[in-house]
Amino acid sequence: MRIIILFMIVGNILFANSILGYWMTQEGKNGKEAIVLIEKEKNTYIGKIKYIATVDKNFNIISYTNKDEIIDFELVKDFQKVDDVTYKKGRIIDPKSSREYYASVKLEGNKFILKGSLDPHGILGAKRVWKKIDKEYIKKYGDEKLWWIKESYLLMRECI
Repeated sequence: MRIIILFMIVGNILFANSILGYWMTQEGKNGKEAIVLIEKEKNTYIGKIKYIATVDKNFNIISYTNKDEIIDFELVKDFQKVDDVTYKKGRIIDPKSSREYYASVKLEGNKFILKGSLDPHGILGAKRVWKKIDKEYIKKYGDEKLWWIKESYLLMRECI
């Protein structure tokens, strides 16, 4: 048991600053936030919207869905790793207008500090802070529960 706990602690420390995984935006309107999955694609990093979450005033998930027209929209792309916490030369895309902006990211623990700008040097722009989300945390809510029940039912039917 102690070994498992030690492994979990060491794993959390090693992967705490990883850009890979799920991140929840914190600038949505009407209590809606995007949950973005950041993945490595060749030598760069991209992020696609995977869920739209309804959150409370403390950004805790109330429910979420993966049945929105914006799902799988590539929100960020082309980030290049500078060091363990800095990623530059990326782009962020406005889902409403499809306009692209320059972007860079700095990781601070479980925070994803995204700076989007009109110029490549980041002088004219804005910062947004995203929050790291664990996949297990996401599974507690919304459509994914229903999907697992449906899939389990279909698999059982095939076996009979």
